[in-house]
Amino acid sequence: MPLRLICTALLAAVLAGVLVVVWAGGDSSALATAGVADGRAAVLATKGDPETQTETDGAGGAGCVDDGAGASVASPTQPGADVSSRPPGASDAASGATGTTAADLDAFRTAYEQQRQAACLGLLPAENVRHDACLEQYLFWVAGDPSPDPLSAWGHKGAVVRSDGVPPVGCDGNLAGGTGTTGDVAAAKWWASAPHRAAVYRPDFRGDLAHACLGFASVHGGVPDDGPDFVRSASRWFAC
Repeated sequence: MPLRLICTALLAAVLAGVLVVVWAGGDSSALATAGVADGRAAVLATKGDPETQTETDGAGGAGCVDDGAGASVASPTQPGADVSSRPPGASDAASGATGTTAADLDAFRTAYEQQRQAACLGLLPAENVRHDACLEQYLFWVAGDPSPDPLSAWGHKGAVVRSDGVPPVGCDGNLAGGTGTTGDVAAAKWWASAPHRAAVYRPDFRGDLAHACLGFASVHGGVPDDGPDFVRSASRWFAC
């Protein structure tokens, strides 16, 4: 075979081999697709996919993601107040109203903690949601206004006056009232109002819930003719 033909044949074989290697070595488009897919999976696994991030059954309950935040806000201090020695559920001679009952407190505590759990806010110890005699004292003062208008003295301490001029007593707090405003209804009203939600539920609080307390009181009825279904409620958050 002439040398020229041999060289031509060898060159053709080499070129054919190179083409086979390039084709068999992988489709560039397929490699790009696989590379993007693998890279995306790695990125999602590293950063945390919000659809698959691990959930915890911590203080907030199932479905709440633990953000690992430490205590960053000091627990609020309890405001100074006149302290009432009146036992829960007692009647007030001046207003004729009846104070907080166990049913009032239980209904409020249950609804309050359920709302906190649903909102992933963490739960207060049951004993930290408690009857507040000082709040109750102020509500009795409101209920004792002899005006036929049930809203006559309704408002915050220092911002309202009674029609008979009797000075206020007790502690100010978050207020909710009206016919049928049971403890659970009061909890719902405070959650529905942004300013009250911030004050009663404290969603921004990152302190120790073991030392955070919520005082609650309800007063049923009042003078001159408020029926027992007309309920005035109050609450306040404080350190304990």
